[in-house]
Amino acid sequence: MTDSLHVSLFDQPVGELSVLGSVRAPEDWRFAYDTKYARRDGAIALSVSLPVRDAPFEGAVVRNWFCNLLPEGAVRDAIVSRLRIPPRDDFALLASIGGECAGAVSMTSPDASPALAMDGEVKFADLLPAPDAVMGEGEWALLGTPRRLSLAGAQDKIAVVRASDGLIRLPTIGEITTHIFKPESMRLHGLRDLEALGLALARAIGLNAVEASIVEVSGRKGLLVERYDRVAQDDHLVRLHQEDFCQALGYPGELKYEAGGGPSLAQCANLVRQRLRLGPAAVQGLLDWVIYNAVIGNADAHAKNLALLCNPVGRRSLAPFYDLVPTIAFSRRLVHRTPALRIGDCEHMDQITPAHWRGFAAASGYGPRFVLDRLEAISESVTDKLDEVASALVAQGSDETRIGQVLPLLRARAQEMCKP
Repeated sequence: MTDSLHVSLFDQPVGELSVLGSVRAPEDWRFAYDTKYARRDGAIALSVSLPVRDAPFEGAVVRNWFCNLLPEGAVRDAIVSRLRIPPRDDFALLASIGGECAGAVSMTSPDASPALAMDGEVKFADLLPAPDAVMGEGEWALLGTPRRLSLAGAQDKIAVVRASDGLIRLPTIGEITTHIFKPESMRLHGLRDLEALGLALARAIGLNAVEASIVEVSGRKGLLVERYDRVAQDDHLVRLHQEDFCQALGYPGELKYEAGGGPSLAQCANLVRQRLRLGPAAVQGLLDWVIYNAVIGNADAHAKNLALLCNPVGRRSLAPFYDLVPTIAFSRRLVHRTPALRIGDCEHMDQITPAHWRGFAAASGYGPRFVLDRLEAISESVTDKLDEVASALVAQGSDETRIGQVLPLLRARAQEMCKP
């Protein structure tokens, strides 16, 4: 048995994705560029890890890239349940919801029925936990073990459209989504407020981070994040292509943490500096991302939280920053303190020293003095802007108590980072 999907990029057919057999093992995945497309001048590659060529790609590199497009956690479970497809059948899920992915890639099949169309059956509220929902016994058992923030349910998200009148809804068939809605976490209370703080603070100190705001939809509070891979052009939206660093480096999403066998910061820096030659602004942008996450205590800054943007003429750039959460606000019992991507040989987010920064600089190609200077500058900026940003978020609707609890932690951490 062979299943196949037509793959488009910027609304142009580029190739075919297929899987041989019913087991759908990684080695059975295959992607081939269309011959005419591959031989076209200026043909844009689907991925850094899938450069344009005549010969097909096979195996894990294909499976890894395409499966990184899929949702995780409870949102995935809800979609799979509604579609009545096998829970781990990644290809079937791609066939059903691949029409509106991250970036400008889409997949179509004559037999696929869009899962998230507002056709009177699927409603926004159906994909959100009930306001009075409680965790099951098995879920509560997880709370006794430190875990990564991205375990199922911790980072659920739904692609939505915010209409000109402010209404937030699911897309109609074929409609381009404008935002990502992240409902409040059922397991880590206050997660959305903390992410709102991390993003707003980054923007306030001049970093290129996505726009986001706290909103309430269907009686549920959440974070509404503007999609950076969608831009307005001539009174309509167009897609920009994007891929995260796991995709670009050929890793499966399951290996987004360095300790689990995923990419290192040295590999990420090499991708930006040497392989793609994105230029000084991107090289410093990556450094600022590393430093900022360390300053706010985000131990969950993994390789899928970095991305590349690609415009319709094939020019790549470092994408705006997203998923910036001060995870130090959660107890060690709930969330790991081990950095998702190691700074030098540091094993604990609370124990980063200048020696670790020098080790990171040596491995990643940065000048040690420049790294330490940027660390001091970003730490001071965070200290200067913290109260102003926090007040604005509370006025917007964030929980004042939750924001107030994390402020002393961030202030102390920023001040500590400035010490030689």
